[in-house]
Amino acid sequence: MRLLVKFFIALTLILAAASFLLLQKFGVSFPRDPGPILDREFRSNHRKYLEANRPQIVLMGDSTLLFGVDPEALAEQTGKSVYSISYGGMSSAMWYLIMKNNIVDSVHKPEQLVIVFRSTILTAPGFRVQGYNLARLDEYARPRDYLFIQNSFVNLMNPVELMAEKYFPLYVFRGSLRDGVDAYLRYSAPALAGCDRGCTDGTLYQMQEHRFVNLSYIEGDANASEAYLYTDQQMDFGSQVETSYLPAMIEMAKENNIHLVFARIKVIADAPQYKLEAYNKALSAYLAENNVSYIDLGSDSRFTEDHLEGSLHLNEKGKALFTKLLADALVKLSLGD
Repeated sequence: MRLLVKFFIALTLILAAASFLLLQKFGVSFPRDPGPILDREFRSNHRKYLEANRPQIVLMGDSTLLFGVDPEALAEQTGKSVYSISYGGMSSAMWYLIMKNNIVDSVHKPEQLVIVFRSTILTAPGFRVQGYNLARLDEYARPRDYLFIQNSFVNLMNPVELMAEKYFPLYVFRGSLRDGVDAYLRYSAPALAGCDRGCTDGTLYQMQEHRFVNLSYIEGDANASEAYLYTDQQMDFGSQVETSYLPAMIEMAKENNIHLVFARIKVIADAPQYKLEAYNKALSAYLAENNVSYIDLGSDSRFTEDHLEGSLHLNEKGKALFTKLLADALVKLSLGD
């Protein structure tokens, strides 16, 4: 019993000392508001492009946009200049941040902002916001982007996590501690053999480039990430929409006289068809109620397996078809305006 008491005393002292050192290092006071600590820098590259080039149509989406739309062909077919913003692994959180801190901030506002999406991403604010994704999001977030912190983190925490975020430095800075340990393990052993950081990074890159690494682990992680979009909770549009970024994006578009358009792209979803149809029906009704344009090409019968490269991306044939159909729909919407 006495040994156990000594153990807990020692553990408490170690935790207290570690917490004190972390507070000194990061300069954060506790208790604090839950959520990630965002830096003061944010990128304005898209705002600068808009102001310099004044495109009439702005596209935003993840890799499905990159592989699904030819911006030059779209510009030719619509008769309007086009700027495409697409990164692999983008999510609704990123679309919201870029819209808020770049597009809306720009002196030049595009006529149309077209969000190309798939499945339930529009109402999944917690999708792809952890780990390295947070670092990418932080590039476009301001230090206190309240709605981003609330929707993508705080709303998804349980009471224990909220308490830890408020009062426990070791929990808050766990990512930084993990990165430090990871860097030590990665670089210390090669350094003993005369291989510095640049040498180590180059070697790891070559290993990945030549596929000496078992990529099934990476693919498995990606599949697990996609599975999040098809849980029963995420498939329930009504329960997710108010804590998503949809209301804020719609409001920003209206306040800035931007014609907001959501365009669903064709993918093969790992979910029951009736659930997808129910979600899409609810989404369509919500957008109609808010006078937001919706182009649904996700269930268009003109797309077949011959237009797809895997389950998520269109091939060149599919890209040409989707670009043509999207252009026709955008022209029709413009004439309607």
